[in-house]
Amino acid sequence: MAVTGIFWRIGGLAILFLFFHVSNGDVSYSFPEELKRGSVIGNIAKDLGLEANRLSTRKARIDTDGGDKHYCDINLRTGDLTVAERIDREGLCGDKASCVLKQELMLENPLELHRISLHVQDINDNSPQFNKELIHIDIRESADKGARFPIEEAHDADIRKYSVQTYKLQNNDNFILGVGTNSVELVLNKELDREVLTELDLILTALDGGSPPRSGTALIRVTVLDANDNVPVFSHAIYKASVPENSPQGTVVATVTATGADAGVNGDVTYEFGHVSEEVKSMFTIDHKTGEINLKSTVDFETASSFELRVTAKDGLGLTSYAKVIIDVTDVNDNPSIHPFSSAYPGPGRGGSSLSREFQTSLSPDTSSSSSGGTPRRSQASRET
Repeated sequence: MAVTGIFWRIGGLAILFLFFHVSNGDVSYSFPEELKRGSVIGNIAKDLGLEANRLSTRKARIDTDGGDKHYCDINLRTGDLTVAERIDREGLCGDKASCVLKQELMLENPLELHRISLHVQDINDNSPQFNKELIHIDIRESADKGARFPIEEAHDADIRKYSVQTYKLQNNDNFILGVGTNSVELVLNKELDREVLTELDLILTALDGGSPPRSGTALIRVTVLDANDNVPVFSHAIYKASVPENSPQGTVVATVTATGADAGVNGDVTYEFGHVSEEVKSMFTIDHKTGEINLKSTVDFETASSFELRVTAKDGLGLTSYAKVIIDVTDVNDNPSIHPFSSAYPGPGRGGSSLSREFQTSLSPDTSSSSSGGTPRRSQASRET
């Protein structure tokens, strides 16, 4: 955006007329995450039709919002746009389908603004991970063939084809694997006999879609029970709650409830989070006995507008079930209006004028939600420009 000014003197008063026009030279670049610092993204001077030998005299620079990192720089000699900071797509955009960083090129004499869109592409730099390396499942010996036992899915920080694509279960006589859109289940294919088998260890492998694929494993330890036990049942498969941003620590956000049909200690249910990110753990806690989810720190709508958490309920014998909690952060008008440009002329005899502007770097809007990873739906952290 170019800015020009003309002074007119009317009745002894100097009046500054400012003219703004949006430059047609906005540019976009697409490149993979995790490029080394100093890597060339593109030649922005050439792409915008600027003279590289005048970049220094025009004080060309990349500007960002005050609270954001400086992700790229401009080489004033060549006009190359280069990587200035580590760009980790998962850290910036989570599991959103699109990850766009907004930055701006500023030049003086005359003053110009060119918007830059940095489209960060995912690479297969993460392996699938299970929340626990050892998964305990207790199954009664009277369970019927075809009985299904849910297992928490593996999570991969990468998206699309680089996310978890398939699962493989170690060959055995009793179980096969059942995989749905958002579920993994151990399916009993042959009845159990505790007199023959009291415990069984199976390796479950999750693979992503890379070439070659990355993988993660978990050990499933099946214990065959004599008793007639029942899996805890949540009152809802999906819980939905909302909390105003800036709510104080300790605020109750939601309460999950699961009941076990067994009597005594076998029917006692305890709660914990499934796979959630460290960021979510720093914001929410769950009471292991009551299922009450509380704020551990304040949440900011401008940083993350919603969160998706995985919660587990386990009875006294270790039988486990799962539920999902979706928490929406409601906006509070805690930010003043931002005027993209402001100008001031101090008046005659005060010596010159000043021109200031404000702008911000943002991530692209959320277009997808976490399937089971318990990460903020970024919104976690998406900001709107």
